[in-house]
Amino acid sequence: MSNSAPTGDSYLVIGGCGFLGRHIVDALIKRGEEEVAVFDIVQRHFDSNIKFYTGDLTNIEDIADAIKKSRAQVVIHTASPPHGLAADIYEKVNVAGTHNVIEACQAAGVQKLVYTSSASVIYSGEENLINADERIPYATRPLDAYNDTKARAEAAVLKANGEDGLLTCALRPSGIFGPGDRQAITGFHAVIKNKQTKFQIGDNTNLFDWTYVANVAHAHLLAADKLDLTYPVLVLHEPLPPVDLSLGHHRIPTSEAHPLGPNTNPTERDLLVARRFESDEVDPSDLRPVLRSKMDQFADLADLDDDADGPKVAGQAFFINNGEPVNFWDFTRAIWRQLGHTPPYIIVLPVAIGLLLASLAEFFSKLTGKEPGFTRFRVTFATQNRYYDNERARRLLGYTPVVGLVDGLDRWTNWYNAELEKQKAVGESEKTK
Repeated sequence: MSNSAPTGDSYLVIGGCGFLGRHIVDALIKRGEEEVAVFDIVQRHFDSNIKFYTGDLTNIEDIADAIKKSRAQVVIHTASPPHGLAADIYEKVNVAGTHNVIEACQAAGVQKLVYTSSASVIYSGEENLINADERIPYATRPLDAYNDTKARAEAAVLKANGEDGLLTCALRPSGIFGPGDRQAITGFHAVIKNKQTKFQIGDNTNLFDWTYVANVAHAHLLAADKLDLTYPVLVLHEPLPPVDLSLGHHRIPTSEAHPLGPNTNPTERDLLVARRFESDEVDPSDLRPVLRSKMDQFADLADLDDDADGPKVAGQAFFINNGEPVNFWDFTRAIWRQLGHTPPYIIVLPVAIGLLLASLAEFFSKLTGKEPGFTRFRVTFATQNRYYDNERARRLLGYTPVVGLVDGLDRWTNWYNAELEKQKAVGESEKTK
């Protein structure tokens, strides 16, 4: 968990009324932070005990005024338009707006800036990303204007680290979902309404990273808490525990305990290891050491003494996920099932056919002026491997997901079903007037 005790710092959450921003504000309030302010273009959700500053991110005077009045020591910048808008909007908000945030923070003497980036900044749609880590450069041919501008904004934030006393880092969440989301869940529900759930594009062997929104909020608080830290190399040598929120805890015998199956003459040491294993105890001597090859992202630090200075949090980007990559169509059908629908049968379409049909749909949407419900982006999104290595976040931020994929799916769909019931009740009420 992040620091469970309040830090006493003053926080400004930019985009604090948005899907993720609202969860970050709630997490700060829950742990007892008293100086929490929100900057957004429209005020909603929060009651009067939250300081709120209305403004436009593309106007530097607005954001500078909010930082000054809130006396922010920590700024968390989550604001970004949703997918599917015009390129110039992303240019204004994601790029110019983020430069405004950086400049205003430096001018006001803000100590820490945490930026919400995207896991897609390294994704072009032309390749699979399999356990990708932060060494992979930004995509040379970004998938779309959203990802292009998020990458450029992230680069600006990281470049600003250490300038005028400002420490910065960027978090790259993948596939955020949870209560309050009205984009992804609406898309999945639309497929049900359009009677398209029987179609599957691709063979469903591709793994995808979904990340529950509370885990992403948790990571932001960790980043803010630890942004000024430098870790000793020892933190890179210790084994990490498994992420077992959804599948449960499964003990795996160590190499020492393994021979106890066929071993007809166990030594006292063998018996001791077996007793520890059976009682679910953990002893450092039972754990395999972390051995790093030259291909490892921390290989250059592997030979240093344990107490030597290791990596810093500041100036770095971190992939954030649930640590539970899942087959894309399995998760999709689980969402549909939670929404009360099970496909009657499955028709599997090759990826090439899916891309052809999506191209035709986009062409006809241009002729009709309607938003296409089926796009090449969605085909690519659903058929490629896209999952990330979160070791850097786990070791340096101390990040571990707090809500598992299965529990998160329940919370997400239960919230959305309740929202649908509210809409239905309002509609029926309007009819009776």
